[in-house]
Amino acid sequence: MRRLLGVIGCLAVAGCSTGPAPGPKQAPVATATSAPASAAPSVTLQEAASVLEDYVKRNNAANKAKSAKLLAEYEGGSSFAIDKAGYASSGKGDEYLPFSYTKPAYTVPAAKEGRWFLITAKGKIGSHVAMVPTYLLFAHNGMSWRQLYAPNVFNDQPADELPELAASGPAAAVAQSDATGLLMSPTAFAKSYAAHLAGKGTGSRFAPDGLTATARSNRIKMKQWAKLTETVRPATTYPSYALRTADGGALAFTTVERNRRYDVHQGPEHNYVFQEQGPLKGRKFYTFMKSTELIQVVAHIPPKTDDPGRVKVIGSHSGVISGSGR
Repeated sequence: MRRLLGVIGCLAVAGCSTGPAPGPKQAPVATATSAPASAAPSVTLQEAASVLEDYVKRNNAANKAKSAKLLAEYEGGSSFAIDKAGYASSGKGDEYLPFSYTKPAYTVPAAKEGRWFLITAKGKIGSHVAMVPTYLLFAHNGMSWRQLYAPNVFNDQPADELPELAASGPAAAVAQSDATGLLMSPTAFAKSYAAHLAGKGTGSRFAPDGLTATARSNRIKMKQWAKLTETVRPATTYPSYALRTADGGALAFTTVERNRRYDVHQGPEHNYVFQEQGPLKGRKFYTFMKSTELIQVVAHIPPKTDDPGRVKVIGSHSGVISGSGR
């Protein structure tokens, strides 16, 4: 399930009451970072284009039926967990219009890195084309292709300032623990960013981004309504990926898990909290509310030589996958 108009994050909001609640097909364009001349790509551009075409067809069918069974045939990892929860929480009036992608650019790692590839494209609904692109990451599970990551680039991120993946042969994948020439390894990024998103540790290694700004604003806003207990950690159940960029840095894809519990301040005003998205949507909680959210992020990890060097998160795809309260 694709949301082509990206949302910065899933928010908890609060209030009070006087009592209890009553795209056309395009020719493929290769974009890949350099790898040894002997390395072969893990998939041909023709096959990758066919995977995208099949994905759009299946996704539109699943969206129309709001069918998790159909969704499971072409999505996996955190994408499936997020979008399955989205189907379960969508209302009868929610409509998913048919979509496509325009001018997809394909980045294919060498075969030795496993069978996966990246597509950068702009979503299209009717005649409307998104201002910023979406990253679509597909991996082969031994039997078929699955879409594992689908973060939308933030609306305030200039498209011409996205990390460049130079076109010159099979792409160079970066192992999660590999910090060679980088400000930090992809694994270190996932751990540090999780702490940063929770408002802990130092944020000096990260450029400002919409996710952390919204999280910080939400913590401040909710203080008058409820006590927040929050933990954010790398969601290691799901695979992460990274590619070398033209500047010697890396484009990293990872998933973090955010758990939040709001204990509502008790008083004559009958304070309550509620969730704008996810399985708790539409319900008010006067005692407590807790939720688990998965957040896919894509970030540019700069090379060590950058001064000042700061990691920049440039896009996300997220959703509350479970929750409870009373």
